Amino acid sequence: MAATFATFKRLKDKGLAAVRQGDYVAAKPYLIQAAECMIDIAEESKDPGQRAEQESYARELLELAKDCDRRQARGGGGGGPRGERVREDGDSGAKAQDWIVREKPNVRFADIAGLDDVKGEINLKMLYPFQHPELAQRYGISVGGGVLLFGPPGTGKTMIAKAIACELDATMFVISPAQIMSKWVGEAEQNVKKLFDAAKDEKKSVIFMDEVEALVPRRRDQQSTVMQRVVPQILQEIEGFDRKADRALMFLGATNEPWSLDPAMLRPGRLDAKIYVPLPDPEARFKLFEIYLGKRPLADDVDFARLVEATDGYSGADIKAIAERAATRPFLESVAGAEPRSISMADVLAVIADVPPSVGPKDVAKFDRWAAEQC
Repeated sequence: MAATFATFKRLKDKGLAAVRQGDYVAAKPYLIQAAECMIDIAEESKDPGQRAEQESYARELLELAKDCDRRQARGGGGGGPRGERVREDGDSGAKAQDWIVREKPNVRFADIAGLDDVKGEINLKMLYPFQHPELAQRYGISVGGGVLLFGPPGTGKTMIAKAIACELDATMFVISPAQIMSKWVGEAEQNVKKLFDAAKDEKKSVIFMDEVEALVPRRRDQQSTVMQRVVPQILQEIEGFDRKADRALMFLGATNEPWSLDPAMLRPGRLDAKIYVPLPDPEARFKLFEIYLGKRPLADDVDFARLVEATDGYSGADIKAIAERAATRPFLESVAGAEPRSISMADVLAVIADVPPSVGPKDVAKFDRWAAEQC
């Protein structure tokens, strides 16, 4: 039950956040899935009063999802992130250009702090076959395929995906499960086909999907008939890669919940390359502090080595937040009329003392166990 509540909360929070941002296309499927999740919770409830309250909440979420339709019809809130849109003229239904976004990232591996083992594994399994196609062909090494990036939140999985596309000089297709499932862009399984068809038109392409478990969950846990059709469509598309040396496509799925994925996605020929992106080690944390604090005015007493010791168990996102909050302390003092000063060691340590790591030891242990079982 706890996992169900956790899934409900994540879907609900994402849906409401999208509504607040005016992105009704993305909000609707999250709200619908949250409502379905709450209905499942209500069905298991033994308290009639609690069950009625939960069913009422599910109806409210469904009404909010319908309201997204009405707001969108009035011209409010657009589709996904900005970027160069893929053109698909002549399509009788929703056009792929309305929701498929492609980009050319400029993030390289050198821009990513630490994670040398991860980079080495990515080079071996993905980049080298692309960069040395003749050798790959000689030794029978496949080009392209499906890869799962998994690990705790805030460890840089999205940045790694962008670096992969940049190192390959490949076009990157960024898509979310919400965009695939949205009724505003047609039938979900057709959207999957449109996405892969657009990627196959490029000589080298990377499809990146964050929170892939939301699109390919364990089917035995899902009552949705849509999901029963979408999962096989994705599996079919991934298995149908044309892995030629001069034209290759890579599917990158990222997740903070790898155990929630349909096991069929993890079989050979699908997301068979599984890469664990752990919390940053001391070397990585040192570089992260250099990146996020180095360009700000620092007092002479700021000791990065000591900060590294104080942030064992913190994610890259945590360290970025620490740097930003530490900078606000002298900034607010200056705004209030004080003489502008540099960020001190005391500023940073005070923030660290006030901000615990976002990923707990039990969560890390769960990732470690899953990695040991699967990789």
